[in-house]
Amino acid sequence: MLIAILFWFLCLSACAYALVLGGWEGRWTTLVVLLAALGTMAVNRWTSAHQYETFWASTNMMVLFIDAATFFAMFVIAGVSDRWWPIWVAAFQLNSVVAHFATMIDPAFSALVYQGYEGLWAIPLLLVMVLGIYRDRMWTARYGLA
Repeated sequence: MLIAILFWFLCLSACAYALVLGGWEGRWTTLVVLLAALGTMAVNRWTSAHQYETFWASTNMMVLFIDAATFFAMFVIAGVSDRWWPIWVAAFQLNSVVAHFATMIDPAFSALVYQGYEGLWAIPLLLVMVLGIYRDRMWTARYGLA
């Protein structure tokens, strides 16, 4: 429970920062991150009420779909943006997508490790988003360039 509280504190803080100071990239990335987090939470709650024992025992196709759609959205943002941080954000999201393939390659892969590794990449994604926006703002203030 403490991990969930810390995640939501970090997520909402990072998204608020991106929303206010991140330009259009920050606003769109905030939307994508919040939709992905809420969608994943809804899927986890629904499945834990119905079939938790088997939910993470094999490839979680619903969360894989959410992660792949999130990566695609972040990839598009990175492709259109002239900032560097959306590329890193998309790369961290790609790691979440790739984590699902571990259970496809080895069906005996530990469910606990799979669940942890799949969600692990959200933290550096949020930190890189905040750091990237901060550095872009400092660069613009110092050199008058973007």
